Parts: sequence; C-alpha cells; structure tokens
Amino acid sequence: MKRILFVDDEPKVLEGLQRMLRPQRKQWEMVFANSGAEALSVLETAPFDVIVSDMRMPEMDGATLLEQVQQRFPGVVRMVLSGYFEMEMAMRAVPVAHQYLAKPCDPEKLRLAIERACGFAAILTDEAARRVVGAIGRLPTLPRTCATLIEALRNPDVPIEEIGRIIEQDVGMTAKVLQLVNSAFFGLLQEVTTVRTAVSYLGLDVLKQLVLSVEIFRTFHPRQALPWFSIEAFQSHSRLAAAIAARLPADKKTAAAAVVAALLHDTGKLVLAARLPGPFERALETAAREGRPLHVVERELTGTGHAEIGAYLLALWGLPLPIVDAVCRHHHPAVTEADGPGLSVLAITHIADGLAFEQAMDTPSEAPPDTGLLNAEYLAELGVSGELPGWREMAAQVAHPVAV
Repeated sequence: MKRILFVDDEPKVLEGLQRMLRPQRKQWEMVFANSGAEALSVLETAPFDVIVSDMRMPEMDGATLLEQVQQRFPGVVRMVLSGYFEMEMAMRAVPVAHQYLAKPCDPEKLRLAIERACGFAAILTDEAARRVVGAIGRLPTLPRTCATLIEALRNPDVPIEEIGRIIEQDVGMTAKVLQLVNSAFFGLLQEVTTVRTAVSYLGLDVLKQLVLSVEIFRTFHPRQALPWFSIEAFQSHSRLAAAIAARLPADKKTAAAAVVAALLHDTGKLVLAARLPGPFERALETAAREGRPLHVVERELTGTGHAEIGAYLLALWGLPLPIVDAVCRHHHPAVTEADGPGLSVLAITHIADGLAFEQAMDTPSEAPPDTGLLNAEYLAELGVSGELPGWREMAAQVAHPVAV
C-alpha cells in the first residue's frame, strides 16, 4: 500500500479529505496532520510516498514545510493543495513543490494526481536514485543562456516571442517552464507542450519574478571536474535533435510534443552531472574508451540510466505523459497496440536522437540503420526504414546549413 500524508491546519478540511478519499482506503494508507511540525514528526516515524500540503498555515507554512521535506526526505513526492493563489506564496513553492493542485479539487482529479505520483516509481526502480532526483528543484543551465535571458527580461520592451526563443534553446529552462505552466498555478484546462505557448501563458511579469527574484534557473557548476562531459555539447545535441524532430512527418499535436521530447530526451544527463558526477564520469569514460553507447554502460554500472532518471524527474514535474514516455524509452522503443497511424512522439524522439548522434559522429549517410543509436528492428516494424536516407540528408542540412 502507498502511504500518503495530508497536511492542513483546518480540521474541517482534513475531515473533508478523509470522507472524500474513503474509497481509497484499500489502496492507500492515509495519515492526516494539522501542522507542519506534526507532519515532520510523522515523516520521522515511517516512509511515505507522497505529501499533500496546504500553503497558508500558521507557524510553518506549506512552502517552508516542503523545503524541509525536500532536504530531509527527498524521496517523498511533494504536492501543494491550496485554495489561495497569492503570487508571493506561489513563487516560494516553485523550487520545492513537484506539483500544485487548486482547492476545491475534484476527488477524481486528486486521486488521479496521487495515483500518478505513486506510479512514477515504476519508471525509476532504484530508491537511492529516486531520492537524488526527488531533491531537485531546478536544473542547471548554460551560463551564457542564463545571462542572455536575464538581460532580455530587464528590457521593458522585450517581445514575449524573444523570451520564448531564448528559453527553448535550453533543456533545463524548457523543463522548468513546462512544469510551471502545466501545474494548477495557472488553472489551464489543457496540457501545454510548446515553450512559446507556455511563455505566453506565464507572461513577462511572472517570468521576471521567477528568474530575477526566485532564481529558478541556475548556471551549471558541477561538484567536481567532468572532463568527459560538456554542457555546451549536451545542449547542442539536444537542440539539434529538436530541430530534426520538427522536420519529421507528424500531425501538429504530435509534432509539438515530439519537439519538446527531443529537446528534453537527455535531461537525465543534467541530473547526473549535477548530483552524481562521480558515477556519471566513470560511465562516460568507459563508454568513450570502449566505443559503446552510454545508456548500455550506465545500466551495467548502476542498473539504471539517464533516460529513466530524466523521465522520472519530468514525471514528478507533471509534464505531459507522451513526453515522459518518449524520454524514458527513447533508447528502447517498441511498437504497441496503442500506437496510431504515423510516427508517435516516441518514434520521432528516437529517430531524431539517432540522427543527431550520427551527425556528431560523422557517420556516413549510407550507414546501415543499426549504426549508432537507431534501432533497425523498430524502424522496420514502423515501416520507415526506406525513409532513412532522406531523413539523414535532412539531418545533415539541419546540422550544417548552407548559406544562400
């Protein structure tokens, strides 16, 4: 059974939650605390999967409580359930809450949000790795991208489109902005999968507070030297994969999600570089020395890989499931009965990653489909093996545009 901790200083609210969630008693063990201090005491006594906290509470508010949980119990999924939208309070929750739900919350919506949070463990089965990922509130960014964004936001006349263009060039920025806009902070009725749409919903005033005051973006400063990892090369590969994904055939909705998934497909590498640099450096060095794919070496050394780690973080942050799934399985794609006609978000992400990798490795255009990261059997099952020569030519043009 999953263990869920609910925290609210209003006894009637806790009683209402107990009544509302009574049907879940066979699936969840639920504990109810009426203060932040009581919640921390409860967490000391037994492991929990999810904490759902109100924001406005006396003595210790929800943001302070979740910050404590982030530091002391990082494996617990942190969710806010609040009826008050105050920008200052909301901003304080941004670095510490995985997800934000608004009161009054439909029982089914709350149940699904918690069930989904509990199900994330299936993505990343290593408990120690989940604790590492769970502690993360922000992802590192390129210093020059961060500086460019800050300078742009200080210009009162900057077009919103320019801010979107800057953010969508950076993996960490894109992931965080999509987390925010897909939360109940902004009460949107549909999932947002494009950066520019997300930025337009957030607006310049909110972004200025997030970037200049809350500092949701921080530049990359690894705990130790990483000779085998370059964040510049990492961002370049991610951008190239996204650009290739944008040119692969798909309907508009699939294409929008696939471009984001392709940009974010290696998010786990940022997590590893920032939080587990030693094991990550050993895996990088081994893969380079032996000429083998990094994801294969990672699994041999640690039992998991950057794909699962990145997908787990993006799932915690509430990004749309097709994006999470594509990030998780981009090295091990498979055709399923649920796949409709045409290329899926997963298929586009896998192909774009493989083609971008080939461009970096200078793989000849006539190389067989099992070269590098492309899965020949998967492409054959999709019925697109014959498209590869044309897609390789397109990828080369995207990677090395010829000036007209």
